[in-house]
Amino acid sequence: MKDIFEHLNNLKLDDKDFEEMEVNEVEKARVKAKLKQSIEKNQSHQLRKQSARKKWGYGIGAAVMAFGLLVASATVSPTMAQVVSSIPLIGQIYKNLGDIGLKNVSEAGLSEFSGESKTINGITITLGEIYYDDARVTASFSVDSEKPLTSDYFNIKHNYKGGMPLSNYGLTTDESSPTNWTGILNINYYSFNPDTLELGITFEGKQEELFEFRKEVVKAQYENKIDIAKSQQIDNLKYEIHDIKWGTPGVLFTYDAQYKEENYGRDVKLEFEVVDSSNKRLKEISWKYGKQLFEPVENGVTELTITPYAKFDIQRGDGDIEWKEYKLEPFKISIP
Repeated sequence: MKDIFEHLNNLKLDDKDFEEMEVNEVEKARVKAKLKQSIEKNQSHQLRKQSARKKWGYGIGAAVMAFGLLVASATVSPTMAQVVSSIPLIGQIYKNLGDIGLKNVSEAGLSEFSGESKTINGITITLGEIYYDDARVTASFSVDSEKPLTSDYFNIKHNYKGGMPLSNYGLTTDESSPTNWTGILNINYYSFNPDTLELGITFEGKQEELFEFRKEVVKAQYENKIDIAKSQQIDNLKYEIHDIKWGTPGVLFTYDAQYKEENYGRDVKLEFEVVDSSNKRLKEISWKYGKQLFEPVENGVTELTITPYAKFDIQRGDGDIEWKEYKLEPFKISIP
């Protein structure tokens, strides 16, 4: 597998792609600062090198400078995102392995890019695209090993500033090659939802290898939002749908639902059936309590018909389990 810097040095870019790039002053300053920092660091590094090593130093320095620009600019423009995605393997994981929402996010340049690599005991792990919004956090990575190994070799964990907010998480992998494979870590925080996430990811190998990565990610926003404030109570079940957001990542429902008796209460997960104006039923992409994400709406869709369901069990103190199921009041929303 080629080094990521070699790929960056060999990239062929069309200058016309950058002529009409629109960035604000803050973004311009950030890219300029990153470029200046890379140049100064490279010059200082080269002055300390002996002449026999200058050629190697310049080659890596050019790659570092280009890579710094890519990382700093990956969220500035879809054009820069296309440059990142042209890096073989690591820039294609969302598109090759992700759901339709992640494919859209990657193609639109809404994800952030790390590119950090670490090598221990002949194993190289590289962190790729990362995406964070109200529904979920996802991080792509690649594993390149001198010897065959599978994802079972690693204990993969995530954290926020060293802590572990309440969450559920899963792993999607493509292990068609035993020495070179890719994956996406999917994280759903239950109630933790900061504007900026300091995400930590660790890979613990069976031979005590420890790969640690950390990346600060800004929460992405959906393009459209409708405040619903729709509520209903049936028997002891009460729920309220707060809002519906939709756009490039998909269609996101935010709600609260509780079942309460005199000496018993619990949160309830709602399930939504979503049918668009072409009579297509949207597929669920991700869920956690209070939020459910569906695939994006297609062009030409003018309306969504939504039917909420509540299905849950009640476990009482005597050990009895009672199953509850409600079909709640359907409603429609218009898609401009």
